Amino acid sequence: MTADIRLDSVRSTYDAVAESYAGQLPDASFEAPTDRGMIEAFVRHVTQTPARPVVDAGCGTGRMTRLLASLGVAISGIDLSAGMIAVARRTSPELAFEVADLSELPYTDRQLGGVFAWYSIIHTPPGDLPRILAEFFRVLAPGGHALLGFQVGGGHRHLSRAYGHDVSLEAHFFTPELVAGHLTGAGFTVIAQMTRQARAHEKTPQAVLLARRPATEA
Repeated sequence: MTADIRLDSVRSTYDAVAESYAGQLPDASFEAPTDRGMIEAFVRHVTQTPARPVVDAGCGTGRMTRLLASLGVAISGIDLSAGMIAVARRTSPELAFEVADLSELPYTDRQLGGVFAWYSIIHTPPGDLPRILAEFFRVLAPGGHALLGFQVGGGHRHLSRAYGHDVSLEAHFFTPELVAGHLTGAGFTVIAQMTRQARAHEKTPQAVLLARRPATEA
């Protein structure tokens, strides 16, 4: 599958499920306490450094964007799916959202204080991870932070049903070591890592990595 076909599949799937997704996941109450701990650590970092905007990269319908905004983060959201962005704009008119691809973020070099990528890489083939993480690095100012959440494992599985709709989508699993290695390769320093067991309604363990672009660079 070419990159264009894959992106079209992801885009069309989330366009189709946007309303159902928003109904099933209306807010951040789904997140486990340990997940929230990592999110709160990210928030402390990005709000204690010189004021710079933060992006929710792969924001979906904006449920996590709203959470971070409520915690004092100057945040906006981007997502590949115009359908998801339409729901986000309707439900959170006070926040800014736009359609964009993770591999081509609409920001200048060193513009942002944080990149929040909450399960945003799960439809990314392993070979494309370095390019996306390099893009995260590019848009972060020195001293900026990135937080990534993802499902732990190897390989991928095909999704044929999601949020009450028939779909055709690949979900990829990564080990924390693989993602940490790609973050380091992009120039980041990984400063915290959390892996937890799957809860009753989850099929795999989950991981969250917190990384920092060095404040001083050679």
